[in-house]
Amino acid sequence: MPDIHTIRLREPWQCEPCATGVVWSRKFNWPAGLTPREKVWIVVEPLPADARVSINGQPLADELEITRLIGLTNRVEIELPEGRAGELPFAVRIDIDEG
Repeated sequence: MPDIHTIRLREPWQCEPCATGVVWSRKFNWPAGLTPREKVWIVVEPLPADARVSINGQPLADELEITRLIGLTNRVEIELPEGRAGELPFAVRIDIDEG
């Protein structure tokens, strides 16, 4: 069974209105000690079916594996159609699969 290291992305999140709802965004840095054999995933729970997740401007499809998309500084954005500003409506974390 692979070892998973988890980094929770808590505050500070920003919430901005957009044409269809709101966009939640947060910066994060390259995970310290990341090795070439490790894979990095972003996990949003619960992820609404109509939400759109992107890393550094790159939209993510069904899989939220982001290893090749991250750099030294990064930005995750979660667009919620019909969303409202307020408290962050989900938990977001980075999982590092140590293989």
